[in-house]
Amino acid sequence: MTLYTLAPGIVRDLPPAIPPSHPWGPAEDGEDIRAVVTVQVAMTRDMLAYALDHAVTNAYEALDAWTADHIREGVEMTLSMQDAWRIERDARSYPDLLDDPTARPNVQAIYRAIDRAYPLYAPKES
Repeated sequence: MTLYTLAPGIVRDLPPAIPPSHPWGPAEDGEDIRAVVTVQVAMTRDMLAYALDHAVTNAYEALDAWTADHIREGVEMTLSMQDAWRIERDARSYPDLLDDPTARPNVQAIYRAIDRAYPLYAPKES
């Protein structure tokens, strides 16, 4: 079985990992938690946008006021519930939503939020 991981040579070119907001998992006190597992997922801007879109539950108008930490928590929440392969696959068509005049303002708000929360390689405004 081959694992779906990046080749070792590629890893050196990745941006630094952003620490998780907090652990996800059992919320009840007294549960027998055996480990806290950290998974690093290299994500494109479109993957981040797709993940955040699934977390905002129609709160697009408020996104411009969200902090970077809150935006990252939304992305992490989606990653904790959906597999990275699905996010990668579905994110490929996410930019197509910009062609829909009814969806465009919400998608633009998502991309602005992603660019604030993950600014390292954010596109520059022209």
